[in-house]
Amino acid sequence: MTDQTQDTEPTGKKHRLHSLKKIEIIVRGEKEKFVQDLLEECGATGYTIHRDIAGRGSHGFHEGRLLFNDRAGLVMFFTVGDEEMIDCVMDGLTPLFEKSSGVMFVSDTQVVRLEKFLEEDE
Repeated sequence: MTDQTQDTEPTGKKHRLHSLKKIEIIVRGEKEKFVQDLLEECGATGYTIHRDIAGRGSHGFHEGRLLFNDRAGLVMFFTVGDEEMIDCVMDGLTPLFEKSSGVMFVSDTQVVRLEKFLEEDE
């Protein structure tokens, strides 16, 4: 009898968690393109957009879906990245938030498949 290890045998933990930062950004729909461009410029490898966000803040209540006017509604972006990418996004959003409504949240998070969230060095 030969001693062979098969690929199907459990060899321990196959996945590992990697620490990154998550940023969530809520802005008016008219600023959606600005935020998309900023995220790409700062090196975000991807992001998720939620449209028709409703909520209440310092500027009052915002409806989620405004009939015939998707630019006035709120959109929320979220993405993850390293400190450098998050700092770039925060620096780019600061002037916008000084003259327009919006909010951003940054928190620690963990991801599986780290390669999906960081740019490859060329």
